[in-house]
Amino acid sequence: MNTNAIDANKALNQAIQTKGVTQNADVKVEPEAADKVQPVVQKLDSIELGTTTSEDIGTYTVDRKKIDEIKADFARNTESFKKMVEAMIEKQGKKVNQVLKDLAEGKDIDITIDSETQAAAQEAISEDGYFGVNKTSERIVDFAKALSGGDKSKLETLRNAFKEGFESAKKAFGGELPDISQQTYDKVMQGFDDWAKEE
Repeated sequence: MNTNAIDANKALNQAIQTKGVTQNADVKVEPEAADKVQPVVQKLDSIELGTTTSEDIGTYTVDRKKIDEIKADFARNTESFKKMVEAMIEKQGKKVNQVLKDLAEGKDIDITIDSETQAAAQEAISEDGYFGVNKTSERIVDFAKALSGGDKSKLETLRNAFKEGFESAKKAFGGELPDISQQTYDKVMQGFDDWAKEE
């Protein structure tokens, strides 16, 4: 689908104004009056994307508020974790951008993970940690529910989209993902199953 907006109003207005001037030569229209009087024509081919209000899409309404909450919460937690790792790297006298560049180039990097950072990272990916299996799978299922407005008729479409995304991630990482990723996948599938059983 071509998303370039077609403004039927503008095209028809120009056609009407041109016709009025060329074919009705006996009618005199002052230039400033032509600007004030515009024919009203219904816009037929326009679409607005990227609004933050609830949208009625067929049989359901997207829960934009919930989606925005999930995204904001994820951004906060990701930024917090990132700052923790950056602080650890900088304490060792290294520059984060240089470390990232060296890693991208396949160079060996010598970084010592202090016990405080290690404990925080282990907590974050623990079973009930923010980046752990339970909370991550819960966020994914909550996001799917919000995206569908809770409409279970969309469940299989959402499940299949998640499966495709997971497979794409595996390919991007050479066909293998860490065990925690597979555990999260299984927990998301269980979440979809539980949603399907809800009354």
